[in-house]
Amino acid sequence: MTSTDHHETKTSSPPFLETLSPSRASDFKVCPQLFKFKAIDKIEVPPTVYQARGTTAHLALQWLFDLPAAERTPERLYELFRRAWVELRDTEYPDLFDNTEAERNWGIESLEVLANYFLVEDPAQLEPLDRELDMLEDLGEITIRGILDRMEEEPDGVVITDYKTGKAPPEQYAIPAFFALKIYALLIRKRTGRTPVRLKLMYLNGPTVYEIPITDQQLDATQRKLEALWSAINRAILNEEFPTRPGKLCGWCQYQDICPAFADQPETVAAS
Repeated sequence: MTSTDHHETKTSSPPFLETLSPSRASDFKVCPQLFKFKAIDKIEVPPTVYQARGTTAHLALQWLFDLPAAERTPERLYELFRRAWVELRDTEYPDLFDNTEAERNWGIESLEVLANYFLVEDPAQLEPLDRELDMLEDLGEITIRGILDRMEEEPDGVVITDYKTGKAPPEQYAIPAFFALKIYALLIRKRTGRTPVRLKLMYLNGPTVYEIPITDQQLDATQRKLEALWSAINRAILNEEFPTRPGKLCGWCQYQDICPAFADQPETVAAS
């Protein structure tokens, strides 16, 4: 799921949040310092080949469902990926590759990942209710903004699906992503009056699919957590206190070189 990740703002009076995205809410739960780097300091990091693959794949999968069902084939998805990359390359990732060969190898690997999509579902049998849905909803005193990858109607109800082009982590490490999806489920309930029945994380590099059922009681609990999180973030902004929370996910963090948690550690630790 691609999200609007930079809508949180720090104002001079009072220095409170205006909006919060599900992805940034998950960041704060994982590590307040990570949230600060992304949402408060807005420190940009060089884009990676993995981010480029994810953004391009999301666009291609969005376009796939513009086609008649019979045309939603692997070959057409590959064509759409190439078209999406041409559209994104010069503006979003102009300096990503050192040479044409590196770009070509990345493209081949990307198409191999996309091929896995057809192992987990048949797009010809699916008509999404919405794709890349831009959402802005008030939940009490909280304003949430984000982009929902996909929502579809299944026989037992509405399902929210989030695409991931990376490899699936062990299921316990998918909890932050499910927290973000629960927030989207809250937004869908607020907007439509319908409670989604399931949340689905679709990791194409594998592929692996994680699913969990969802209920109104779970969404009510998520809203309470979100309200507490909103207050905690505002306190952190007011007090300028964003503690680090070192853990196994630090190995994938792009801010290691400036993170206080790694300031006094050998470079080999930070790079592990």
